[in-house]
Amino acid sequence: MRNFFLIIGLLFATVVCGQDRPIKNKGIETDLLAWRIGKFPESFCIGGWYGYKGLKNSLIVGHFNLVKNHLPDGFASDKSTVLNLRSEYFFNKKYKHFYLGPSLLFEHATMKSEKGYNQKLNYFMAGVSTGFLFNIKDLIYFGPSLVAHFPLGNHKYVFAPGDDMPLPWSLEPGLKIGVTF
Repeated sequence: MRNFFLIIGLLFATVVCGQDRPIKNKGIETDLLAWRIGKFPESFCIGGWYGYKGLKNSLIVGHFNLVKNHLPDGFASDKSTVLNLRSEYFFNKKYKHFYLGPSLLFEHATMKSEKGYNQKLNYFMAGVSTGFLFNIKDLIYFGPSLVAHFPLGNHKYVFAPGDDMPLPWSLEPGLKIGVTF
């Protein structure tokens, strides 16, 4: 009988103590390079994510009052609010190292051209994101990222009535930093 309890105790200890720590599958993050395009403190970029089996789904919210050197050519001001939905597949199931996935961005921009014309522009962009994350103690992560976005629909920057330009595609380098829970 004593051997029976010893065997049950060893089995229980193996199950309880022998497992790896559970994979942390949620967190918050920001892109440090996104903060550089807006005037501080009224600009921000923050997101939350939830992961399942190597697929990390993120919702990122940002508001930017763009600094002069990041304005589209021909504009005096641009205040933009963005919502970005991303789904990134990690080849490492612990949400680290290389990832790749689709992105859908909505932007609401209030712009003023150098010619004095005001414009409100709402549009969607589809894209692809990639990057490489380094983890510290499975708690904090950081790494370079790259997102390419392409406009959906026929939207235009208007400098003045009759003077416009199609919305361009964008290539956005980044430096992600985040915390996992």
